[in-house]
Amino acid sequence: MNMPIERSLNAPITPVGRDLSGMPEAFRRAYGPTEAFPDDLGELVREDSPVLPYRGQRKINPRSRNACRIFAVFPDLETRLPRIYGLDSQLEYHHLALTLVSPCVSHVHEQFGPVKFRKPDGTMGTHYFDLVITYRTGRRVAVAVKPTSRLASGRFLAELEQIRRAAVPDLVDEVRLVTEKCFSRSTAVNAATYLRFTLCPDAEADARLSKTLATLDGALTIADLIVLSRTGARGFRAAVRAIFEDRLTLISTGTINLHSIVRRPQ
Repeated sequence: MNMPIERSLNAPITPVGRDLSGMPEAFRRAYGPTEAFPDDLGELVREDSPVLPYRGQRKINPRSRNACRIFAVFPDLETRLPRIYGLDSQLEYHHLALTLVSPCVSHVHEQFGPVKFRKPDGTMGTHYFDLVITYRTGRRVAVAVKPTSRLASGRFLAELEQIRRAAVPDLVDEVRLVTEKCFSRSTAVNAATYLRFTLCPDAEADARLSKTLATLDGALTIADLIVLSRTGARGFRAAVRAIFEDRLTLISTGTINLHSIVRRPQ
C-alpha cells in the first residue's frame, strides 16, 4: 500500500524576510559618500545638430529572432556630425566603435556591397561586407565580422576565401575576418562610451579638468578628480574624453568608471 502524499511538501514556500537596514551603511563603507559631486558648472546646454542618415548599401531589417539589430549614432569621421550606423550584431557594434576611435582610420562604410562571388559548389552568390575601412595611408580593408561559433563547420571560411578572390584587388586591398577573440569587450565598451560623449562636447568642463590636472601629481580615481575639479555630473564625461585624447592616462584596467585610477600624462 502506498504511503499517503504529504501535501505540505508541495505548498509554496513563503520567503523569509531579510533585514536590509545595514545595506546603505555597508555601501557607504565600500564606496564612500553617496552625496552629489560638488558642481560649479551647472547643467550643460547644447544645441541640437542634424543627424546624418544611414549610408549602408544593404537594408537592415530591425526584426530578427536570431540576432540583434543596432542603429547606433556615432560621429562621422569626415564631418564630425552625428551619423546613423546600421549593424547586424553587438559584435559588429563593438568592432565599429574600436575602428572609429583609431587615429589611423579616415573613413568607414558599413554594409558594403553587393560583392558577387562563386561559391565552393560552383553557384553564384552575393556578399555584403560588414565594414570597409579606409586608412589614412589609402589602404582599404573589407571586414567580415562573425562569432567563432559560426566558424566551426568551415563553410563560411570556404566562402570567405572565394569572396576574397572576387574583391581583391579590384574593390579592396585586403579582406579581414574579425571575431570576439580579436578584442576585449571592456575596451570596446570604453570606445563606444567615448564616442557617445564626443557627441556632446563640453569645452568648459574639459578646460576645468585640464586646469585641475596641471596642479596634481600621482594617481587618483576619476571620482576624486571630479571632486577636486568641481565639475559635477559633467566631470565623468570630461574625464573619459581626456583619456581617449591623451590628456589623461588610465592606469587601471576594465570598463572605465568612477573608481578607475588615472594620472596626469608624464
